[in-house]
Amino acid sequence: MLAGAVGCGGDDDTGGGPGPEGPLYAVMYEVYDDVGSTSYLSLLDSLDIEEIDTTRTREYGGGRAFIQAYNGWLFVGEAQSPTVIRYSVDDDGELVEEGRVSFSNYGLESAVLDDWAITWLSPTKAYLVNFADGRTIIWNPTTMEITGEIEPAEEFLREGLSLEGAPAAVRGNLLFRTFNWVNYDTAEYSTDFLLAIYDTDSDELIELVTETRCPVPGNLVHQDEAGNIYFSNWLWPLAGTIMRDAPESCVLRIAPGETRFDPEWTLDYADVTDGHHGAMFTYVGDGEALASAFYDERTSFDETTNPWSYLSTLNWRIWRFDIDDPSTAAPLEGLDFNGGAFTPVQFDDRLLLMVPGGEAEGYATQIYEVEGNQATPRVRLPGWSYQFVKLR
Repeated sequence: MLAGAVGCGGDDDTGGGPGPEGPLYAVMYEVYDDVGSTSYLSLLDSLDIEEIDTTRTREYGGGRAFIQAYNGWLFVGEAQSPTVIRYSVDDDGELVEEGRVSFSNYGLESAVLDDWAITWLSPTKAYLVNFADGRTIIWNPTTMEITGEIEPAEEFLREGLSLEGAPAAVRGNLLFRTFNWVNYDTAEYSTDFLLAIYDTDSDELIELVTETRCPVPGNLVHQDEAGNIYFSNWLWPLAGTIMRDAPESCVLRIAPGETRFDPEWTLDYADVTDGHHGAMFTYVGDGEALASAFYDERTSFDETTNPWSYLSTLNWRIWRFDIDDPSTAAPLEGLDFNGGAFTPVQFDDRLLLMVPGGEAEGYATQIYEVEGNQATPRVRLPGWSYQFVKLR
């Protein structure tokens, strides 16, 4: 067996590993040491576990490996090569390798297979974006073959700056994603970004739209039941908001039936977090959302302050609110001040948050279950993680 979990049930719940029936989940976490990091893949047959059984994991050395679940398959992106491996799950709950595809011809050094880079369109078609230049690689998850590419636009490249972007959202035959630019030496993000619109039938970039409201999107993209698509900023662009007079932190959306950001709508984090700057907008259903709020009154900065260090302090809290009724907003109970970053995972009717710790904690990741406004600690992963998927 590749991996398992120690459960919190009765005497028979000894982490014997996944069986032929019942739910099956996969989690990838990264453990750091003095020379780098190693990634570990664990299979879990329950969300209600006390700890990860680290003696039964699959190891991927050389850095950060990636996982995705799609169409009953588990895909693993290797850390040391641009190779994606596809696995199925056999009747004993074990992973069986079924095929590989390499993206080495596109200059990739590793197979970055997270939600920012990969978009699943069908069992025979997926997009993988190379953020080095904005090129979209088209490949077939069934045959594990590369079938084409979408050339990047000239507008994607700015001299001396790195290209970044948000995950994609698909509506019908249109795919929406954003691109922006950053100087990593100074933690300075562009104050403008591009909304790129692709036709997934013809595999073409059909339009670019410039936007200057809100900090650049980089968080996970969310869609609500009505079809609104929400784009929001990650933590780091707030350095510009707080320290450099960049746009105030807010959320944008593309309304149902539209192909542009709604010119009449923004959600200002300050309105739903008692005046705080914010990031990480996360739609969780029924009109409600989460966001991280930065308590800048708990810290300070001057001209010598490192923006990365300033924003990575434990001065964030996660709030829950009704999008249309800010009076409902409140910090989650049971989850104290933290580093701001979290990854939402929704399995059926259960909402989990993966909250990584800092270097002093070995970058361990605490998983919380959120019910209403209460966050309850669940299993703690022995490494840094934002990758948790359901296989069945």
